[in-house]
Amino acid sequence: MRIAFLTLSAALALSAGPAPAFAQSSSSEVERDGSCPTGFKSSGSSCKSSGKVAIIKLGSCPTGFRASAKYCVGDKDDYAEVRSGSCPGGLKASGRYCVK
Repeated sequence: MRIAFLTLSAALALSAGPAPAFAQSSSSEVERDGSCPTGFKSSGSSCKSSGKVAIIKLGSCPTGFRASAKYCVGDKDDYAEVRSGSCPGGLKASGRYCVK
């Protein structure tokens, strides 16, 4: 069963292209990829903030977020996740993201 799951996961990953090494939703802690975004401080291999959230930048930033380095940064009450298909209830599409 585990082998079948890994095979299916590998096939999905290959068909979707390379997966980003970041969380798929905005967070106050993101994996550091070069410079940390504005409002975040480096902490080992992460960037952390107490008042901001960030998500990997895929093209244009979603509504309510601003570009900073390789990230899109929003206020701590903002929420975005990478869109795959239609957005779940309570979220709306904004480019390649779903936002609150």
